[in-house]
Amino acid sequence: MNFKIICFLLLLLTVVDTYSVQPQEEPLFTKTDSLRKELNTKSGVDKISTQLDLALLLIDKNAKEAQGLADSALLAAKSAINKNLEMRAYYLLGRASEVLNNKNLSETYYDTALTIGKALGENWYKGEILYRKGLIKHNRGEEISALEYFNASLQAGRVSGNFKAMGSSYSIMGTIFRLNGLYDRAIEYIVNGKLNYEKAGFAEGKAWSAYLLGRIYADLKLPQKALEYFEEALKIYATQASIDGNEDGLAICYEQIGLIHLASGNFKEAHNFIDNTMKIYVANESEYGISNAQKNLGMIEYSMGNFELAEKYLNESLKIKKKVGDLLSFPTIYEYLGLCLIGKGQTEAGFKSLKQGLDLAIANNQKKIQLNIYSKLTEAYLKINDLKNAINCQKKQIEIQDLILSGAANIKIEQLQAIYEIDKKNGQILELEKQNQINSLIIKQHRTSQQLMITGILLAFIFSVTIYWFYNKIRHKNLELKETNAAKDKLFAIIAHDMRGPTGNLTSFLEHLNETFNDHSPAELKEILLSLYKTAENVNLLLENLLLWAQSQLNKIQFQPAVLKLTDVILISLKGLKQSADNKQIDISLELNDQIFVLADPNMVQTILRNLLSNSIKFTHRGGSIIIRTEIGSSKNVHISVIDNGVGIEKSSIPKIFDISNKLHTAGTENEKSTGLGLMLVKDFVEKNNGTITLESQIGKGTIISFILPTTQEQ
Repeated sequence: MNFKIICFLLLLLTVVDTYSVQPQEEPLFTKTDSLRKELNTKSGVDKISTQLDLALLLIDKNAKEAQGLADSALLAAKSAINKNLEMRAYYLLGRASEVLNNKNLSETYYDTALTIGKALGENWYKGEILYRKGLIKHNRGEEISALEYFNASLQAGRVSGNFKAMGSSYSIMGTIFRLNGLYDRAIEYIVNGKLNYEKAGFAEGKAWSAYLLGRIYADLKLPQKALEYFEEALKIYATQASIDGNEDGLAICYEQIGLIHLASGNFKEAHNFIDNTMKIYVANESEYGISNAQKNLGMIEYSMGNFELAEKYLNESLKIKKKVGDLLSFPTIYEYLGLCLIGKGQTEAGFKSLKQGLDLAIANNQKKIQLNIYSKLTEAYLKINDLKNAINCQKKQIEIQDLILSGAANIKIEQLQAIYEIDKKNGQILELEKQNQINSLIIKQHRTSQQLMITGILLAFIFSVTIYWFYNKIRHKNLELKETNAAKDKLFAIIAHDMRGPTGNLTSFLEHLNETFNDHSPAELKEILLSLYKTAENVNLLLENLLLWAQSQLNKIQFQPAVLKLTDVILISLKGLKQSADNKQIDISLELNDQIFVLADPNMVQTILRNLLSNSIKFTHRGGSIIIRTEIGSSKNVHISVIDNGVGIEKSSIPKIFDISNKLHTAGTENEKSTGLGLMLVKDFVEKNNGTITLESQIGKGTIISFILPTTQEQ
């Protein structure tokens, strides 16, 4: 049988089924770019799912990147305790490992995904995973084990409606039967694969099925029928190539059509088609494909009597085949190199090359190639009147032909029995499905009347639920409006009272200063300017907090977490307030753990620290002290505390300190203004960073206000 491009066919089958879970209806680069952009806008399980979708698209183009995405998604899925996404991640890790030629690791991932899928009762991915495991077994030559996996994949596909997995399993089972000479069963399975691909709307799978049918009829020496199927596949692959730019399907069809023309003696057409395959493989930089094209061109040139050119092509092909390790192609190359030598009159060297090819074909168990070489040896021995060797070669041909025709070239009797059992099981399943369909129709008839009776009740129930839902929604909206109005009233009150007062005073004071400027000494002017500076500073802080608080209430501030070194953020926040502390002769000491990192929004954390420090400075007497302390808690959270020995807060006022409706705002120790808005903003920003805030205080002894932020893995 013809094994000369089996490795490439298996590779192409993997490519064809890359999108077995999702169809590719637009260019690959367009979909990947789109998914990459989505990753930046999604979070939670949606982001994990998008990561896995992107990994699936990248499997064959960039397996390393796909592996990295699947690894990241797996960790996130475990953290989110989402078993379905965890199963998908393991499945894609198996796919990536398979492409990276780590089959053992791939099987481990598939087994884990399969275990999770069974626990979830998830049959769609179960069909996919079983198919991939079967493909690994097939590539190892473990055909019976492979057939069992493919059969199990068919059953899972039927239950879940995964027609692509069914089409893939049917197609590869048909390929196994074809390679073992069981052509009638091969046709049956490949046609079933084609029908399932059509149900799934998977054009590329339909093309693959047509290609496989063409291979069968080519093996059966029915070139016209084979051409019909190859041309059908070619047409579909051409349409697909115009979408995604992948011309691999075109190349394999051109190759088979070229070989049919070669067998028919139409050398010019054969050359044209093989030249087309060469162009595609050169563009793709496919060494395997280029070596195949060179081998085929060598066969064509030999058939045309151009022995020197044929040898050149064949030797170039052999060189690449040795590099890529394609041992299955060696026998055919040595066969034609031997024929070229005999054609040039170098009979002894030619026989040596033919026998070298025969030995390799026997070692590879390539029965059809053995048959071809024995046929060529018979002809060569007859030409030199070596009847004994010619007869021996003829006998070998008959032996191999009998094995191929009996369908037992590669499958032993017990293997055939296993195939029979699989067929029998499939037949039983189909019969049960038919009976279930009949039973379903009977039950459906009985239920029709019941459904009509309950439809009215159901509609009434739905109508009632809809009214109730709208009522609740309106009620919820009213509550939101009340809260929004309360916030708006608070904002207007602050603007009306706390902004108007200081700005009015500034205006009056500046007007008075302008009129009496020459009446004041430099020392008095300096004192007046200091007072004006404090007033302007309070107005500026109030305005900044108002803007931030308003943006926060309207959800206009984006939460953008990053890994921060906490000490750096504290020092930056302290810079703007150092002058205020120095003016009141307040000592600020730092008790910082320099190795603490947090995952938080840097702007929000700076705003939190500025407001807390500003409050402590405001309510601490001249000459007082403030401590900023950081430490890691028992649960790996970071505690940040601002401790002062200021005026303190009454115990009854502490619960109201973060309440927007709280109207009790005490002036600072030197009559600094306070609105309470800063602390509300602090609480809001702490919670946005997944933290909590606490406050302890005693009148006359000071206040400790602490907030907690989540740490990172860098501690």
